[in-house]
Amino acid sequence: MIRAARAEDLDRIVVITEAAFRPYIARIGRPPAPMLADRRSELAHLWVCENADEIVGYVGLIAQDGPRVALQIEPIAVDPAKQGQGIGGKMMAFAEAHALSLGADRLMLYVNAAMSESRALYAHLGFLETDRRVEDGFDRVFLEKALPR
Repeated sequence: MIRAARAEDLDRIVVITEAAFRPYIARIGRPPAPMLADRRSELAHLWVCENADEIVGYVGLIAQDGPRVALQIEPIAVDPAKQGQGIGGKMMAFAEAHALSLGADRLMLYVNAAMSESRALYAHLGFLETDRRVEDGFDRVFLEKALPR
């Protein structure tokens, strides 16, 4: 089940963030951006995925207004002990359905260039690279997925 995050979920969200992104510290040379973010300030945009009353992952979804409406995925993380069970795919499908319900025409996200596994997964899910640039000292790859109209 995927539901809106609540304040009492924050401790578990932080634990998942630390566990999911810690392996990338050596590759990037410092903690990835999701490990540095203040999830408390992002609570209104967070959704959690529960399995048997345990939070096993979360996703941040932020509507982007402009000439075209988009939904930004920032971030998405699955408890490493639960990876490989389709949780990430379920959250991505939820993000797409949520975007369509808002009238968005695309999903957007970015990933650190060093996270090659994530980039490959997003490509498999239909995301296309739109830009590469350094932001806040992170080498980021920006991706988009067009949604059906």
